[in-house]
Amino acid sequence: MVWVVVSGDQFKAKNLIHYLFPDHETFDFIIVGGGTAGCVVANRLSEIRHWNVLVLEAGLEPPIESDIPEMEFNMYKTKYDWQYVTINDGIRHQGLQDGVVQWTRGKMLGGGSSINSMFYYRGKDQDYQTWYDERNPSWSPENVNAYFRKAENFQDMRLNKKSHVYETYGHDGPLIINTFNSTDAKLTERVLDSWEHLGMKRVPDINAAEFKGYGLCAISRANAANGTRQSTYKAYLKPAIHRRNLKVLTNAFVTKILINDNTQAYGVEVDVNGKLKIFLSTIEVIISTGTVNTPQLLMLSGIGPEEHLLSKNIPCKINLPHVGHNLQDHLAILIPIYADKPGPENKSERMFDVIKYLYNKTGYLAHSSVLNLGAFFSRYRDINYPEFQSQTIVFRPNTTTAKTYLSTFKDDVRDSILRYNSKKALYMISLYVLHPFSRGVIFLNTSNPYDHPIIDANYYGDYRDLVSSVYGVKVISKLVNTPIFKSMNAFIPRIYLPQCDNYDFLSDAYWECYAIQMTQTVFHPVGTAKMGLDPRNSVVNNFLKVHGVKKLRVIDASIMPYETSGNTNGPVVMVGEMGSDMIKAEYLS
Repeated sequence: MVWVVVSGDQFKAKNLIHYLFPDHETFDFIIVGGGTAGCVVANRLSEIRHWNVLVLEAGLEPPIESDIPEMEFNMYKTKYDWQYVTINDGIRHQGLQDGVVQWTRGKMLGGGSSINSMFYYRGKDQDYQTWYDERNPSWSPENVNAYFRKAENFQDMRLNKKSHVYETYGHDGPLIINTFNSTDAKLTERVLDSWEHLGMKRVPDINAAEFKGYGLCAISRANAANGTRQSTYKAYLKPAIHRRNLKVLTNAFVTKILINDNTQAYGVEVDVNGKLKIFLSTIEVIISTGTVNTPQLLMLSGIGPEEHLLSKNIPCKINLPHVGHNLQDHLAILIPIYADKPGPENKSERMFDVIKYLYNKTGYLAHSSVLNLGAFFSRYRDINYPEFQSQTIVFRPNTTTAKTYLSTFKDDVRDSILRYNSKKALYMISLYVLHPFSRGVIFLNTSNPYDHPIIDANYYGDYRDLVSSVYGVKVISKLVNTPIFKSMNAFIPRIYLPQCDNYDFLSDAYWECYAIQMTQTVFHPVGTAKMGLDPRNSVVNNFLKVHGVKKLRVIDASIMPYETSGNTNGPVVMVGEMGSDMIKAEYLS
């Protein structure tokens, strides 16, 4: 028998019994947040049969759109999205709606892994060497890679025949990694060929490749199998839901971590369908609510910068000045390129693809809207990690989906981007700055837990990020001069940006202005509960325990000291795996 509380959407498994927890029920572990990391931790801790584990998730079960790879954007600005935005400083991001950057965050079981574009990148060894060098001895590249392999179930049969790829990945873990069976294979090849013309070395697999020289490009790996998304909800939580010692409560919004006079966490206060309840923990409370919600919850619980907490009339229990600080994100700049190919979509074929997907999970719905490729490059040939990442999404002539995709831009900006799309294909080629120098901060807006926090991402707060962005954008702009793009009469349009009217088109000054006004997020924020040795400039220690608080741990992207070289979902899964083993090592030894 499995006890599971589900409010709102119901779990589909037929053997579940729905049970209302009484107030003050006690568990060994309470996991706050059933997102990317929370699902991993729930699975791994509930492997120990005598541990009772409760997962509290503010959202619901993922909708059907989450399963279908091509429909990831359909969940934006819905109840499955926290719908956060950054502050409007009146200077940056003025090409975007309301002058703010929209931070989509998954509000459902699986969290970001249930709403992202599914691409799987580990990052590079140098990323984790940097973590290790900051006196976090458990996080060496060797140890980190072991936990990646523990999570992975690599299923690309063609690539498994290449020994160096096979040996890179794990093959027995819960998380399936494969390659999209893309209907846009020819289009993908064109773009990859163009990157090669710019000097990128094409490799079979980015994760298995050593980064040397100018840059690499490759077909991307993805958390997908048989035409469906493989979130951590699907890979970790659902297979464990039958366990008698695992309980999951959705639509459960935790408002506070309970901490006694001995600075020990002993439970949580949680809003369940409008009713406040208290659940108690005997071993640990684990926060897995992500880069935005984790610092907010810590501060609401009296853990954070003392002066800021007192300004919100919150008694400070532990003065940790770095809570909410060290915010980093992979900023994203979209560059529009128009070309003669591909031509308009065949609407009858498109409709038939829907039938194909329903029948055997193939067709355009079976892969992400983003083209299945990635390019990684640096300014310097003597470093062993990339500074930039680029991905591509293509809109055929006269499509309606482009307008939806570009809805984060102001209407006149969006319309100017689309003005040639009635007759030409639009390539939106993104630049991600992977290792920004700028640091932002998350503060409480009020002491009300239901109010969104203040997110100051501070993009380009450090001028070096703007310099590197201009370099990266200029590399992308060279794609129009490659043989394939030339054959398609490709060009970059000048878009409506009054702030940039005084600059010569395509000049460094123009691109600098363009970057300041058009930069968005690629949804990879990290660092607001930084891992480190010193409580004055970090929040958790090497074992992810909150400084100064007993029986309280953080396991999610917020603990990362620095960004990784690529999409962060894979590294968050790794953090969940290692954090779970740290708990087992402490309490089972």
